[in-house]
Amino acid sequence: MLYMEISTWEPEKRDLILEHLKELKMPPGIKVHNQWVDLTGGRYFILYECEDAEAFAAFNLPWSDVCYIETVPVMKSTEFISLMSRKS
Repeated sequence: MLYMEISTWEPEKRDLILEHLKELKMPPGIKVHNQWVDLTGGRYFILYECEDAEAFAAFNLPWSDVCYIETVPVMKSTEFISLMSRKS
């Protein structure tokens, strides 16, 4: 399943976030599609695939002390339209 995550942090946590990003290693079971940083500061976006709860936790738990993470399951709009068309 695809997930879009938006991580936000307080300005005073910036240096901790930079250290985390430098050391970021994806656990097995996480396939990153792309990542973006908000140029105005304080937000990081990542689109990735994950089918395993253990990998999901291994990826997110190390960040829980420095930022807030909003996770949204997503799919391409063309796939969604196709899926909903079959259900009609």
